[in-house]
Amino acid sequence: MHNNLGDKLEGTVGERYKIIRNFRYGKDLNVYKAYEVNNDKSRVPYVIKSYKTREAFEIESQALEILKDAPNIMQMIDVYSQQTIIVCECALYDLETFLSHQDYSQRHKEEGDIIKSIVSGLMELQKHNIVHTELAPKNIMYFQEKDGYTERWKLIDFDSACISDKDDVKIVTNYSAPEVIRARENGTEIKANFAMDMFSFGLVLYFLETGQHYWDGESEVAKEEMISTRHLLIDVHDPSACFIIKELLSKTIINRMTLQIFMQSSYYTGESEKKMYRTSLTILGDPILEEPTNIANNEYDSDYIRGMNDVEFRLYQQVGSWNI
Repeated sequence: MHNNLGDKLEGTVGERYKIIRNFRYGKDLNVYKAYEVNNDKSRVPYVIKSYKTREAFEIESQALEILKDAPNIMQMIDVYSQQTIIVCECALYDLETFLSHQDYSQRHKEEGDIIKSIVSGLMELQKHNIVHTELAPKNIMYFQEKDGYTERWKLIDFDSACISDKDDVKIVTNYSAPEVIRARENGTEIKANFAMDMFSFGLVLYFLETGQHYWDGESEVAKEEMISTRHLLIDVHDPSACFIIKELLSKTIINRMTLQIFMQSSYYTGESEKKMYRTSLTILGDPILEEPTNIANNEYDSDYIRGMNDVEFRLYQQVGSWNI
C-alpha cells in the first residue's frame, strides 16, 4: 500500500494542500513539502507524509495525537485515514545538517539548548510510555513556530514507536541499543523499553561532542564494539561529557543511566560543580586514577573504574549517591 504521491494530491487532502516538492527524505522517500491551496499569502510550509503500510500510519498518527501540544515533539496538523496521510509542521533543518556546519566551539555553544530540548521530548515520551526506537540526529529537527519568532528543537519520526514493555522493536538503525542489534542478528524478538532510547541518546551526545557518528551502520568493527561485552571506547575530551556518555552506553541495561539520573547530573544542569571539575582537571593535569578501593556495591568491573580519570571518578561517586 505504498503511497507514491508524485507531485499531486488526490481527494480531500488535495483540496486543501498542494505539493511543492519531494523532500527525498524518509525511509521510503515519502515526505513532501506543501502549502495550503487557499492560503498562498501566508506561505506557511507543511510536511505531507505518506506511508508504506497502514500499520506505520496508525502508529505515527496515534503517537502524535497522544503527544499533541508537547513543546519538543513535532506536531500533527491534519490526518487523512483513508489515504494514510498525515500533515505536520515543517522543520527548517535536522541536527545532523546543523552540526555539519559547526566547529567544536560552535557545537558547544549550542549544545545546552539542544540537549534540554531532547530531554524535554524524551520526558514526554516516557510520560506516555512511548519508546521512540529511532532516536538519532536526523530525527531531531529545528522548527520555527507559527508566531514566526519562537524556534525550538523537536523529535520527529514516530512510525516505528513502541509501547514500553509491550511492543516488539520493529527496526534496527546505527543508533540502536546493542541488545536490539543482537536480537536482530539472532532472529529473535525484543520488547521495547526506555533504556533503548537512553542508549541512542548517549550516541546522540557522542555526535554532539565529536561531530561524528559512533557507528555508521556499515563498519563491522564498530558494530562488534557496540554489541560485545567490552566497554565502549569513547573519544570525548570533556571529562564530564565522557563520563555521562559512558554511563548511557552501558552494555548492561540495568546499569544504563536513566533519564531521571541524567537530569540530576551537573553535565545537564550546568551548575557550578561542572566548572569546578573542569578547573580541577586543569590543575591536576588529567591524571588517571589507580583502581579505587572500598567502593560500596560496585557494579562495574575494575577495568572500567581503572580507566577513569579523577573527574570521571568524582562523577561516578556522585551518580552512586543518586542511586542510593
